[in-house]
Amino acid sequence: EAKMENRKESERKIHEKEQGEAPAEKRRGVTYLRLVAVLAGLTVLMNLLACIPQFCDAYKRTVYGIISDVLGMATAWLPVALGEILGYLGALALLFGVVILLLFVFTRRRAGFRRFAVGYGKGLLLTLVILLFVYTMHWVIPFRGSILKVKGAAERQYSLLEVQNVRNDIVRKLNACANEVARDENGSVIYDHKAIAQAVSLAMKAQAKDYPLLSGYYPPMKDALCSDFLEWMDIGGYTYPYTMEVTWNVYCNDLFYPFLFAHESSHHQGYYQENEANFIAFLACTQSDDPLLRYAGYNEICYYVNKAYVETLIRSMEAEAAMDVLGQQPKVGKQVLMDRSEAWGKSQEKYEAVSHPAQQLQETSAKVADVGWSVQGDLLQENSYDGVVLMVLQYYDAMGAITE
Repeated sequence: EAKMENRKESERKIHEKEQGEAPAEKRRGVTYLRLVAVLAGLTVLMNLLACIPQFCDAYKRTVYGIISDVLGMATAWLPVALGEILGYLGALALLFGVVILLLFVFTRRRAGFRRFAVGYGKGLLLTLVILLFVYTMHWVIPFRGSILKVKGAAERQYSLLEVQNVRNDIVRKLNACANEVARDENGSVIYDHKAIAQAVSLAMKAQAKDYPLLSGYYPPMKDALCSDFLEWMDIGGYTYPYTMEVTWNVYCNDLFYPFLFAHESSHHQGYYQENEANFIAFLACTQSDDPLLRYAGYNEICYYVNKAYVETLIRSMEAEAAMDVLGQQPKVGKQVLMDRSEAWGKSQEKYEAVSHPAQQLQETSAKVADVGWSVQGDLLQENSYDGVVLMVLQYYDAMGAITE
């Protein structure tokens, strides 16, 4: 009888405790649902507003600059990209969530595990809603703003001769820059990434007089831990929208590094369209006081403009005649070709000097990248990487330098 009385007393206390906890748990549940609903509603609202270019432009001029500067400064001291680490942790959390869901199907009758599973699921849902909200504020809205307009440029079509003139000017300046850069006793270009970073920041800020968004803070470009995958997917760098950090594929060649730094920094400042970022990088590098930046700028933009010129040339006449005309134009000099070859060679040596445990995923990564580039090209169209050619033509036109 004593044992029965003690058991009844214990059950009574447990019941009273549960009765006391029920209202508190209910209040927490209501608060949780309200928080999820508010964040989800704000995310939907901001995505709807993002359909209005004028709103996006105003947002980039005001709110976005503050966010990018604060986060850029807050994460600059970290030796690795926090955004990349969080990405890996997020992937593990989702994977763990799938495992919990499968276990829940078979063990849902166990009260302790059921509470844990429900709590984990609610935490995961709240995290996803927060991430969608932040992604909207950090990337969706600035990406959907008006496309950068080249200062002083007019909207018009450009003739084959005008494209040819711009192409030839770039080739000549590229060849000239090859003779201006600092070299070691072996004749190799001297690359100092720290000095390049400082020069790029100064060059970008110098463009703020025409493009005000560039007046903000420039964080360092960090080594990407996933450089293997970036290399296999032919990606030079990546800007993490959640932490506003810029990273680079460490196997990229040194001659490309200054342009890449300027390109990714353009994204950080709010120019998320690829043609915008390439154009800003072209301006910053080619107008810099640093000879290496000018060399890198003309070297990279030469690829795009020359490709567009050759394609236009072939479309306008027979292939044999087109090749004859192309043969009469200035050519990229031997020194430039040697520097390119050396830079690519050292990049390959760097890649081969370390092990790559995930090497078996190279082919899969390349296929995924091919699909991604194709989809991006279809979506962005003239706002893709190649779209920078039109902006360069407009720049030359505005400067009155499009004709010889």
